[in-house]
Order: sequence, then C-alpha cells, then structure tokens
Amino acid sequence: MRRSRVTMIPPHRGKGFIYKCILMVVAVMQILTAIPVATAQSNCLSDRDCEALYRSGSTCLPSGMCSNPFTEGCLKRMMVLENDDHEPPQTRLCNSDDDTTAEDINCRTSQLNYPEVRVHYQNWEVAIFFSWILQISLMELLDVPVKVGLGSDTKDASFYNIDNKLLYSPVGYSWDGLRKANELNGDCLQTEEDCVHVLPDAWVSQADILNKEYEDGQLDYLDGNGQIGKDSLFLPKFTAQQYPFAVTYHGLSQNRQLLAEIFKRPTTWADYCHEVSLNNCTVPDGIADRYPNEADMGKYFSREGYIGHFRATAENICTGAQNDTCTGHAVAPPCDWSTFLEGQAFWLKMALKSSGPNHVNGGYGYGEMIQIWNAANATKSHVIMHWFEPDAVVEVFRNTDFEFTRIYLPPASLQCKEERLSVADRCSADPMVRRGTEVGSCDNGAHVTKKVIARSLRDSTLEAALVDQSPAYSFIQNFNMDQLEINEMLGHFVANGRNGYAAREAVCSWVANNTDYLKSLMPPNHPKVFRSREDYAQTVTIAAYILGFITLAYIVVCSAVSFKKRKAAVFVYSQVRFIFVMLFGLFLVAIGAIMNGIEPDDTICMTRVWLVSLGYTFELVPLIIKVTALNHLMKASKKMRRVQINRQQLYTSLLVLSGIVALYLIVWTAVDPSKATEVRKLEDDRTTVTSHFGCRSSSPYWNIIYLIWESILILWCSVLAFQSRNVQAEFNESKSLGMMIYSHFIFLALRVIVSLVFDDDAYTSSIATSYLLSLDIIVALMIYLVPKMVMPSETIQQQQNRGRANYSAATSQIHQQARVNSPTAQKPSLSSSFQYSLNHTESTTMADEMPSIPWKPPVIYENNSDDESLDGSERKQEHGGLTPMHPKSSVGLWVKDAGAGAEPSSTDPLPANSRRFDPEAGVAGDEELREHLLQMNNELQEKDSQILEKDTELAQLKRRVGALQEIKARQASEIEQLMMKKDP
Repeated sequence: MRRSRVTMIPPHRGKGFIYKCILMVVAVMQILTAIPVATAQSNCLSDRDCEALYRSGSTCLPSGMCSNPFTEGCLKRMMVLENDDHEPPQTRLCNSDDDTTAEDINCRTSQLNYPEVRVHYQNWEVAIFFSWILQISLMELLDVPVKVGLGSDTKDASFYNIDNKLLYSPVGYSWDGLRKANELNGDCLQTEEDCVHVLPDAWVSQADILNKEYEDGQLDYLDGNGQIGKDSLFLPKFTAQQYPFAVTYHGLSQNRQLLAEIFKRPTTWADYCHEVSLNNCTVPDGIADRYPNEADMGKYFSREGYIGHFRATAENICTGAQNDTCTGHAVAPPCDWSTFLEGQAFWLKMALKSSGPNHVNGGYGYGEMIQIWNAANATKSHVIMHWFEPDAVVEVFRNTDFEFTRIYLPPASLQCKEERLSVADRCSADPMVRRGTEVGSCDNGAHVTKKVIARSLRDSTLEAALVDQSPAYSFIQNFNMDQLEINEMLGHFVANGRNGYAAREAVCSWVANNTDYLKSLMPPNHPKVFRSREDYAQTVTIAAYILGFITLAYIVVCSAVSFKKRKAAVFVYSQVRFIFVMLFGLFLVAIGAIMNGIEPDDTICMTRVWLVSLGYTFELVPLIIKVTALNHLMKASKKMRRVQINRQQLYTSLLVLSGIVALYLIVWTAVDPSKATEVRKLEDDRTTVTSHFGCRSSSPYWNIIYLIWESILILWCSVLAFQSRNVQAEFNESKSLGMMIYSHFIFLALRVIVSLVFDDDAYTSSIATSYLLSLDIIVALMIYLVPKMVMPSETIQQQQNRGRANYSAATSQIHQQARVNSPTAQKPSLSSSFQYSLNHTESTTMADEMPSIPWKPPVIYENNSDDESLDGSERKQEHGGLTPMHPKSSVGLWVKDAGAGAEPSSTDPLPANSRRFDPEAGVAGDEELREHLLQMNNELQEKDSQILEKDTELAQLKRRVGALQEIKARQASEIEQLMMKKDP
C-alpha cells in the first residue's frame, strides 16, 4: 500500500531540550500538511509567455504562474492545436465544483443529468493518471460529471484545476470513503466526509482487505486495470556494477561487514546541521547551503539547499560484540505496503535493516523514500530500497547510473504465497510475528492491479430507468491500459519536468491519441443525444384546444335549451335542477380538457386535477341521488306505502359527497401536489433522449385513488340504472342513463390505458387525455340530454289533456265496434274480455253488456303546497279517496283504483295548489290503443296455451306415478310369496 509523502523525523539523540522541541513541532507540521503539491514553477508576465511555455489557452494568473491550458477540456484543446478539419469537440462538462453562474464559466451544464461519480486519485502517479483518464473520458465523451478526490480536495485534484496543481492524496486507499458512498446509495454530494466510488489502482498488498470488503458486500466484482505491478528490492545500476554480489540474495547473505560499510544510513537536513556540519550549516559546505527552515528539517533531500548525506551509525559498526549484529541499511516502506523485507533479511541471512522513523518496522514514507534515492544519486552513495514498478520515479532514472536494478530473491511460488503475512502481522509490535516463516520469504510475484468499484455505483446504475442509466459504471468496468502505454505516459511526464502541467500533458496526449479505443469501451447506445421537445406548438395540440372550446360551447347550448324547456314534461320528469348541476360538472371537465393541452406548470397541473375530479363528481353524483330517490319512490308506490323525499336532503347529499372529494383534493394539494416534472423518453433508436414536462406527484397513488373513486361512481350509476328499468315510463331513464354510463366507463378505461402506455411520454398522455375528456362529454350529452332537447316542448298539463282526449276517443271507438260486430254476443268471462271486445262475431243488441275497461291508469299530481298539517287519512279524505304517497315531497304521487265501469272525469277532486298529470297522455290515437289491446289478447292466449300444456304434462306424470306404484305393489307381493315358500 502506498501512503502520502509524509516526512517523519527520527528522534534526535542529544543537543538539548530546545532542539527536541523544534523537531517535535516540525514533525507535527509535516503530518498536518501531509498533502504534497507539485505545480508548474513558471513565472510569467503575459499570456503570450504561458502559451509559448505550454499551449494556447494557458494564461498568466495574478500569482505570476501559468494556468492550466486544458480547463475547457482536454480534447477541445488538443483538436484545436492540431488544426483538425473536423468540428472541434465541445467544451467539457461541468461538475459540482464548477460555478455554473459565473460569467467566465469554462464548462457546459449537463442535460442528461447523470449522477456524479467520484474517483480517488490515491498518492502515486499511475493512480493519478488513471483517475484523470476516467475523468476526461466520462466528462468529455459520455457527459457524466466526475470529481477526482475524497471531498474538500476535489477542486485542486481535478485534471481541470486552473493552477496546474499535482496533488498526492493523504490516503492511499480510502476504504471508509467507499463505505460512505454505499451508505448514501452512491450520492456523495450529501456529505462533506470522505466519499468515493472508485479506487483506480489497488495492489496486492490490499488483498486481505479487498476480499473482506467484497464478502461484506461493499465492493463490486474486482477486475484488473491492465497494469502489471511488482514490488521488490532495488539498488542503483552503478552499485550493481561496483558490487555484483549485491544483485542476488546469495551475495547479500555472505558479506555482512562489507554490506555495513557500503550501505550507510541517510541523514535528515536537521541532523546533518546539528550532528555532522562543523558550523551548523551557517556556511555552505557543498552539502547544505543553509540552515533548514521548519518545513525542511525532516527532509533527506531538497533541491533548494540540501543534497543529502549518508553516514555510518552504531548499527553499521562491525567490531567487537557487534561483529555479528552490524547491518547495512535498506530502505523499507511502511508496514502496510506489500513488503516482507524484515522476514526476508532474517531467513535469507541478509545483513540488512531499515532504520526509518516508523516505530513498527523502521520504514519510511513514500516521499522520504524518493528523497533518499535522490540523495544517493546526488552524493553517489550506495542504497538498497524496496520499490515498485511501474512508477514515475523508475522512469526518471531509466538509462542513468542510478537506474533501478532489481535484486534477485527466491522466486515466488504458491507455497510462499500461502505463507505470506497479512497486514496485521506485518505491522505487529512483535518482531517474531513480523518475520513470518522461511517458506514465506520469497520475492513478490508480478500481479495485475485492480479497479475497485463501490457497490452503490453498480446498484444505482442498474436500478435506474433505461433512459436515465449512466454509462459510467460500464465504462469503468471495461477500462484498462497496456503496461507499455503506462510506461510511455510516465516517461512523458518525467521528460517534461514532473510537474502539474507535465502530468496533464502526458495524460491528455494519450487520451487524444486513443479516443477510438476509449469509445470502444463505451456501453451500447452511448453516448446519448439529448433533444428538448417542443410538442405543445404542434397542430395536434391546437386541434385539442379547438375541440375543447367546441365542447364548452356545446355545454352552454345544452344549458340554454334545457333552461328554455325547463317546464316541458320530459325535463320535469328528469328533474331539471339536477340536469343543471350535471351540466355544471361537465363544464368543469371541459375546462380541464382544455388545460390538459396547455404546457404545464405547477399551477396548471393541480388545476387540471381539481377541475376533472370535481367535474365528474358534480356530473355523476346528482344522477346517483336522483335515480336512488326514484327507485325508492316507485318501490314504495307498488306497496301503497307512504314515503317522504325532501329536496333539501337531496341537495345536502350532493354537497356532502362533493365535499369529500374536495377534502381529498385539499390534502393532495397540501401534501404531494402534482407539479410540472421533466419527463425523459428514450426514443426508438435507443440513443436519442427527448425531454418534455408533464404533471406528476411524487407518489402515483393519489391519482390511482381518484380513478377508483370515479370507477365507483360509474359502477354505482350502472347498478341504479339497471334497478330502474321497470320504473314508470315517464320517469324511466334506464336506457339512456345506462348508455351514458357505459360510454363513461369506456372513456375512463381509455384514459387509464393511455396513462399506462405513455407513462414515459407525458405530452402524448396529456393531449390524448384532453381529446378523451372532450369526446366523453360530447358523447354523454348526445346520449342523455339531446334526445330530451329534441322532444316536443309539451308541458305536463298539455300531455294530460291530450291523453284524456285520446283515451276517451279510443274507448268510444271500441264500444261502437262492439255494437256493430257483436250484436248477439254474450257477456264473456273476465279472462276472455279482450278477445270478446275485438274478435267475437255473434249477434247482440245489448250495448250495456259490453264489458267495462278493467283498469285505469294512475293519476299523478305535482304538489306545490307545503302544508304538512294533514296526515295521510286526512289527505285521502280531502282529495276524494286518493292515497298520498309523498306528502312532504315537491313531487307527490296519488294512486286511485278507478274500478269497473269508471271513466275519467274532469270533475275528479284535485289537491289544493296541484295540477293533474295523465301518464297515458303519450298514447297517440285510437289505432295505437287497438294494437296495444290486440297484443295483450295474444299474450293471454299464449299464456292459456302454456297452462294447457303444463296441465297435460302433469296428467301424464300422474299416470306414470300410478303405474310405478302398481308395479311396486306387485313386486312386494311376489317377494312375500317367495319368503313364505322358503320358510313355511
């Protein structure tokens, strides 16, 4: 494992209390400032200076340093500089570190709205390069926002950092950051703590932790990044040339004294000044040019005044008792790296020991190790150090006298790998534990380093809808680089100065030269193309407006005609006031239909819901109340019961049911209102993403509950319409009402289907709903109201007078025909009265023996009196024997049996303040009455025939039963005789 470049100062041996305090302060300061920064050290006076030094696009900052020329995008800058004939790529995407409100913004906002990905840059160059390649590829090729870093450091660690900073993270492996990302379901924007989705470069030293985190479900499947990593012991090439024995563990195990003399201990700048320098570094001596400041005291090498120094300490002295314990110095890394130096030195008998500031294994930090190698190079001193490749430091010294040369140790094997120590054992305070076993003292084997991906990145990607699914997870999974390309990039970085600009130039050059390869790593149907839809200006929308206004006008016309004909019999029977309430509800629905065609905002969205919901409620509830009352009235009239129907109570029921709906809408509006929400749709080409706005609440259950309510109203109306099918003709609306309810059901079903099918296309769903609402209103009025509107505007009194005249004329005609056709007819029985009156041909001259009409239609009165002082018997007596059925209602029904031989009389007593209605007023002419009587006669004959058939069948059954009983008796007699013969 790699750590940050933290320099630790070994404990000072003497020189007083003040000096020790200084060293402690320095150590604390170095720990607190553990993030080293490499910047392009280039002073400038103008932008031209920076463009000459770097590339066009670099400007001279107020600090006198040249800016990063790639702030607007790596590919954009590279393509512009290469004078590419193609259209240059667009400016890079913004991430959450960019101020999108600034006037001089150098990025573009994302329209695809993919979630932001955070990549840890770790603390070595290859990991940094990997993180930058992922950032460039995702942001500039796939429109995925990416931040590099753990949290607060992301702005400086970014490839697009304007100051050209090159940061090394204080944490090599942020396992806590991965776990935090999983806790937040991948949304690192919710916290300021360390939070990352990807560790681009994990080495074998982390195998135990990787396996544990994977088993705990914190990580996605681990895959290689293409890099072949190897840790080992190295020495400079010039040391190998002078001391060939040192390149193998065999030679190192046989030359203890020589090793102690050759490989001396490095000295910090502060120790050199206090323990070695003759003048405490007050005068330059070729090693130290000055006394170190606080930040430099713990350094082993500095280009600003200290080239380093190696000296023999007590551990290098091989005389006397120490002859068998003296050691040469070997630079060991921290114990959590994949280092086994302590065990290898012990079991392979190599006289080497690390004497660094790490109190566990005497190791050094990453930065200190680089300083020691630089110091050895500057002073031409010999050094052995645990290091790894690929790495930029290896490339720095390639083809020089200090080129890294590997020391050959026993080759790696499976047995050795199984005996390797875990991180906990390597960092144990017990040296016996840290040594491990002899079998485990082999060299490190080469291995493919891993990409570590948090589980939350995978889950959030796979759980997202296809239109919103980010390509980041698949791209990171597919990404890897060839080892030779990594080495080339490191060489480019070293050759250009090993600073922030050099790193960015190396990475951006590789990306620009490998765009085809990077595009091949993209998941299918990416990158997506975003297009904003302008559907609300289309012709189909205008047509929806026109149809909606036509529907409104239609409702107004129907209302006017209904008002004009409000006293007509058909509207009186249908309760015109309820019709007006129904028309008001449909008027609200029509306005809602128009608003469904308007481009939504938050106000329009909730207004749509209110208008349609209350509209259908005001339409259907009056019908339910009216038909319920009518069914109750007619049922009671058949049983000659007294019932009370209060108009005020009917309207109260309407208000109560409508109030329940209004209360529900108020709660809906307050808790989770329908708002204008962006709706994205993936078109058929699977690449184009279109965007438009539709009305949606956070929860779909609000609309589902309303649809259930409307369905209940429709079902309720259907049941009541069926129950009223046998109601008296004047009041019977079951056919028209049933047809209207059926049409409502069809249009409701279509609206539900549209909402489900076009769930990802809010515009189509909204416009289709507008059409369906308008057509629903038009069809409903055509079925229920238009037939009433086109009927004659005849009042009930006019109907009654016409009915009386028709009734009297039909009766007189029957009597005349009976006298002419049946002069000798005898008085028929009651069951054949109709046949006698129409078909009997025997002669008779007795007109008075013509059978009387055995029935008389009920007489209906409209009671305009509010007098409730009379009880039922008093009313009956007052109105000539009529039985009052509804004494308190605005419409009262009185029924009187006319009796045999009774005829209608204009002198029949009427209730006070009342008008009499004749239900048979609709029978037009004598011929119709004759046909009606003939039909009834035919029906009676058919019933008689059926009864005769049933009587014949019954007689046959009786005969069969008698025969069966006789057979049974004979069988019983025979059985009895047989029994007697058997047992006399």
